[in-house]
Amino acid sequence: MTRNDYVPLVEILKLPSHEIAYQREGQGAPVLLLGGSGEPMIAWEICGLVQQLLAAGREVIWYAARGVRPSTRPSLPWTLDDLADDAIALMDHLAKDRFAAVGYSLGGFTLECVARREPERVSRAVFLASLGTDTAIRRAVIEAEVAFGSELGHVPQRFSRLMTLMTVLGGPELIGERRVGDWWELLGAQADQWTDHDGEIGQAQAAADWLRRGCSVGEPWPAQVRAHAIGFEYDALFPPNDMRIAATHLNASLAFVPGVGHGGLMTAPQQTLGLVASALDGA
Repeated sequence: MTRNDYVPLVEILKLPSHEIAYQREGQGAPVLLLGGSGEPMIAWEICGLVQQLLAAGREVIWYAARGVRPSTRPSLPWTLDDLADDAIALMDHLAKDRFAAVGYSLGGFTLECVARREPERVSRAVFLASLGTDTAIRRAVIEAEVAFGSELGHVPQRFSRLMTLMTVLGGPELIGERRVGDWWELLGAQADQWTDHDGEIGQAQAAADWLRRGCSVGEPWPAQVRAHAIGFEYDALFPPNDMRIAATHLNASLAFVPGVGHGGLMTAPQQTLGLVASALDGA
């Protein structure tokens, strides 16, 4: 089997109420990857970040958050601390006392919580399209998802698909008929990534808990954790001005990828991964 044919083995961490599926590869300084809402593990490989980190001599650890296949899920409701518990339990299981981490969107919320709870363990925190304050559009999306869960017991598939489409793409991307059509078709299988309806509802509950805590600026940031933020020019969920406010609170460096929306990790991977490499340099 050649290097290009190698597929990392999915391992399972069995916790009292659920299981966390994870993958790890490489040796060297460990980097933990925390995915966004509903993000499948393979997304980190598709965008090229796993391969980039391995080439840089890192050990890479990535996992499916509770509620995302092939992980399972505990009963609802969930809080942000619950998601942080899973990440901490995984690193405890792997005996990683200190590690760098990259969190995308909801994964960045989780990373904030981990770093505030155990700052001595996080050598570098990189936030991709994640840091923010209480903006109207982000609150509207999160509250709509939670309300659907409370009133219907599920988030309608076409609502999730549309909201993902309208945020993954941004600015000029949304007026490109072919690109919009391609993404709409791609997102047709989006519901398959969840364990069930409660997986999506639970992650929305955790995002709502982040809002209740005051978002990225609601609690002090531990000075010993070096933070870096990477945003996207046309990200409606994490607009540049909002990220600047939050980055100042965390004393974080801040860089932007031009011309793309919230899904810039996938739509502009080369530029995004270059910024991630710079943020992790020396960690």
